[in-house]
Amino acid sequence: MTQSPTTLYLVRHGQTTWNLERRLQGHLDSRLTETGRNQAMAAGELLSHTSITAAFASPLGRAMETAHLIIGQRNIPLTPKEGLKEIGLGLLEGMSMDEAKRAHPIPFANFWNQPHRFTLEGAETVSQLQKRVLRSITDIANNHAGQSLLLVSHAIAIKTALAFFLKKELTELGEIILPENGSILTIQKTRGAFALLNPDACIQVGPQPAPLTC
Repeated sequence: MTQSPTTLYLVRHGQTTWNLERRLQGHLDSRLTETGRNQAMAAGELLSHTSITAAFASPLGRAMETAHLIIGQRNIPLTPKEGLKEIGLGLLEGMSMDEAKRAHPIPFANFWNQPHRFTLEGAETVSQLQKRVLRSITDIANNHAGQSLLLVSHAIAIKTALAFFLKKELTELGEIILPENGSILTIQKTRGAFALLNPDACIQVGPQPAPLTC
């Protein structure tokens, strides 16, 4: 008997106050804005007819709140998952984009333009981030084979996972579109292999957009 595929709905949290202020969050946190809450509820509406059996989210408040709003009144258990947290940005956390650029110009430039070269005191590398995010996604999928699952995470965390699913090196991370707040990506695992549905929506064509905070 052929097992049903495992389907993962991977969502970026809704817009936060620090997203609006262009302030770097990393492992720090800020609340969802009204727009962010509406984005989460819109994602919930899109998924309302999907038979999701379990939900997992980064333990950071913005991700957990997004997950609760997506779930709404549905009886879906929600589990915080450390591996889905955003990249730790060390000394950059809490700084505005302008402050970070002035205080740490080389790490800041590398983070946005050559993320595979990004290093800073107290921060994770994108390689470390990708490994922990993929480990979490794989563990969740293996423990819930054949089910449909909600995962709520963060921009750079999702982007590094997409690099793996798109078979791109971390040196090519700039070619992957940063997921918008509240956006839903669908990943399926069939016969042990992960596949990203509609991958063309994740590829950057032409000039890069202005950096967004994460």
